[in-house]
Amino acid sequence: MHVFDHFRKLISLPSPSWKEDGVSSYIIMKMTEYGYFFKDDEEGNLLFWNNPEGRKVMFVSHMDTVERAVDPHMLENEEYFFTDGHTALGADDKAAIAAVLAIAEKGPDALFLFTRAEELGLLGSAKLTKEFFSPFEIQAAYVLDAAGDVGTVITSAPGKNKIEITMLGRTAHAGFSPEKGINAIKAAAKAVAESPTGRIDDETTCNVGSFMSPGSTNIVPDKAVVTYEVRSLSDDKRKKVSDEIIENAKKAAAEAGTECNAELHELYAPYIIQETDHALIRAMDAAQSIGLDGKTKATAGGSDANNLRLLGLDAITLSIGYENAHSVNERISKSEIERLVDYLSALI
Repeated sequence: MHVFDHFRKLISLPSPSWKEDGVSSYIIMKMTEYGYFFKDDEEGNLLFWNNPEGRKVMFVSHMDTVERAVDPHMLENEEYFFTDGHTALGADDKAAIAAVLAIAEKGPDALFLFTRAEELGLLGSAKLTKEFFSPFEIQAAYVLDAAGDVGTVITSAPGKNKIEITMLGRTAHAGFSPEKGINAIKAAAKAVAESPTGRIDDETTCNVGSFMSPGSTNIVPDKAVVTYEVRSLSDDKRKKVSDEIIENAKKAAAEAGTECNAELHELYAPYIIQETDHALIRAMDAAQSIGLDGKTKATAGGSDANNLRLLGLDAITLSIGYENAHSVNERISKSEIERLVDYLSALI
C-alpha cells in the first residue's frame, strides 16, 4: 500500500487527544496484517515488534492531532497535501504514521511506538515506563515529529511547566452593592500584568494562554482562572519564572483581600543532545547515505523524546517535512513524505 494511501486514510480519521481510537484501530489492523505483535498500556500507547531479540531502532509517532485538525478539509495537487484554509491538516503527526506503515509493510526488524495525547503536553508518553519496553534492547529511538526538511535532527528542546491560577473573589450585585464584593477578574488581571511574559531570555519563554471568568456584568465576579506555560532549556530558570508567577498571584490576591489557588504541573524536562550521541551520529550517517545534507537545529517545542530520554532511552526528534503545523496554512510536500520513507529505511 503506497504511503499516500495511508496518509489519505489517516487524515480521514478524526483523532483529537485521548480520542484516537479510529487511528489506533487502523494501525493495529495494518501492523498485524504485516506480521507484527503488539502490546498496549493503560493509556492506549501501542508498541509493535516482529522479533523480540537483538538491538533495535525504534520509531515513534503520535496518534492525536490538535482540535483544528480533527475534521480537516484536505486538498491535494501534484506537489502538496494542504487544506482549504479553514482547518489544519494533521500532517503533524499523520505523515509520520503513514511513513511508518509504509516501512512496516516490508517487515523490518524494528520497534514502532505510537503514543496518545502528545498535543496536550506529551501526556501519553509521560505514562510510559521502563518495564513497558522490556525485554527489548533499544539502541536508538527516533521521534518523527518536527517541522522542517527531512534529514534535520533536533538537538535541543525545552522543558515545560503549566501553571493554573484560580483567583477567588466575593460576589455581590454590581449596581446595588459593589463595595460588598471582591472582583476576581481585577485581582487576576493585576497578577498577570506584573508577571513575566514573552521571551524572557535566549532559552526561556512564558505565555498567558487563557483567562476565563464567564459571568454577567451586573454581578461582581468571584472567580477567575488564568493559565500560563513556561518553557526553558534550564530547569532552574523554568522554576524561577513559575515561582514568580505564583508569588505575584498570591500578592495580588492578598492586596485585594482574598486568596488564590495555584497548581503547578511540570509537564516534561528539557534535553540537549551532544555531538557524540549515538542516535545523532546514526541519523546524520543515514541522511548522507541517501543524499540528504543532514543538519541539526534547536526547537522551542517539546516532543515525546523529552519523556523517552527520562526513561534512559537514546531518543532524538527528526523533522518530517510538514510546514505551518496547527494552522490553516499547514501543508506537506509529497516529495518530503516519500523522502521520509527512504530516510526511515536508511535508519534501519
